[in-house]
Amino acid sequence: EPENNKTVQTLDIDHFWEAFDKLKSCKTHSDSLQTFQKLYLDRATDGLIDFIKQRDFSAEKFVVAVNQFPKFYNSVRKNTYESKRAAPLIEEVFLKFKEIYPNFKPFKVCFAIGLISSGGTTSDSFVLIGAEVTTSTKEVDLSEFRGNSFSKVLASEGSIVQKIKNMVSHECVHTQQKKSLNKNTINCPLLYSVMHEGFCDFIGELVAGSQINGVAQEYGENHEKELWEEFKNEMCSNNSKEWLYNYFISKDRPADLGYYIGYKIAKEYYQNATDKNQAITDIIEMDNPLRFLEISRYDQKIKK
Repeated sequence: EPENNKTVQTLDIDHFWEAFDKLKSCKTHSDSLQTFQKLYLDRATDGLIDFIKQRDFSAEKFVVAVNQFPKFYNSVRKNTYESKRAAPLIEEVFLKFKEIYPNFKPFKVCFAIGLISSGGTTSDSFVLIGAEVTTSTKEVDLSEFRGNSFSKVLASEGSIVQKIKNMVSHECVHTQQKKSLNKNTINCPLLYSVMHEGFCDFIGELVAGSQINGVAQEYGENHEKELWEEFKNEMCSNNSKEWLYNYFISKDRPADLGYYIGYKIAKEYYQNATDKNQAITDIIEMDNPLRFLEISRYDQKIKK
């Protein structure tokens, strides 16, 4: 209960590693399941309870994950404890966010250990941070990922402190975005999705000084025109597999390039705006993707 009263919850990290250590004495699969269930999931803070619902965590999935990636979990452990000192960082993020967006309403933040599948997400009450992803660095043993796109994200440059600020800032933008589109907007699902994510990268960068998708950014800057031409042909489709959440299937280029597309649209809008403060509000509160794209003049810029 004392932990649930905190703005930043980190107790779940201790509970996870307690369960992880106990696995050594488990003699059966059932023992392992009970260990994760009783020591980690059943003792969840309010934040982890939301995380469990958002990402469908289960004892079975944790047993599978730690058996599949033991080198990763063991080597990232010391980094995850850095999250336990994150409260001042979160306060810094909140203050900066309030400075650039006066309507900012802070959420609670929960750091927990996940299934190496989510650096962050949100619920109705929390910013939820997967500490094992957010605090991973190039010093962590990533050999079990065999050089896939996700391993490049886990090995991204930057200090753990900066990575935490980047992730929290990105997810904080999601908590402020509108939950529904303007009723008069033309349905354009993929465009909306990349704006929804990429706008968080742009605003998150204003707040934290850098952002979570450096790998996609670097590639995007070198292939911007062809990426935009490719994206334009499918931006009103429902198929996002080439652009979003495709870490484990993207082979010939970085994953999540849709984040880059959304980021560039927001950046162009911001740079063209005479009132930068209003532009920030417009980006965060965007509810008409096609109209926003038109006003941003991003397409016109690329055609030049």
